[in-house]
Amino acid sequence: MTNKLTFLIIPLTLTSCSFSDYESEKIKSSTGNFEIQATVNRTDKNAENYADVIIHLFDKNNIKLTELNTGAGDANKWTIGWTKSGDTIVLQSSDIGNKAWILQNENPTAIKMTDKLNERAEILKSEKYE
Repeated sequence: MTNKLTFLIIPLTLTSCSFSDYESEKIKSSTGNFEIQATVNRTDKNAENYADVIIHLFDKNNIKLTELNTGAGDANKWTIGWTKSGDTIVLQSSDIGNKAWILQNENPTAIKMTDKLNERAEILKSEKYE
């Protein structure tokens, strides 16, 4: 009887984990001036941001400055991080491709991807998934 319950409980536990909202740890920029955190709404299918990767930007005093809907979907592999120097946010997404935002007046502004930014995005992916 115990074995049957175990086989029933394990799949239910694993299934419930995949249907909860996601919130990453905060990631500090190399300058220490900012932190980012990613969230994904995995539970409210009626919301506009359902399954979207949202980046939340905080200052060094942990005050939320803004949030950015990246346009990346949670159904595919993705990761966020910072460039090694400066305050540039990098997104690696198997869904929409790589993107980057530079902070201007504490607001993220999309910038054109360069070879160096794409390389950083791939490094972030390898750190998370490999």
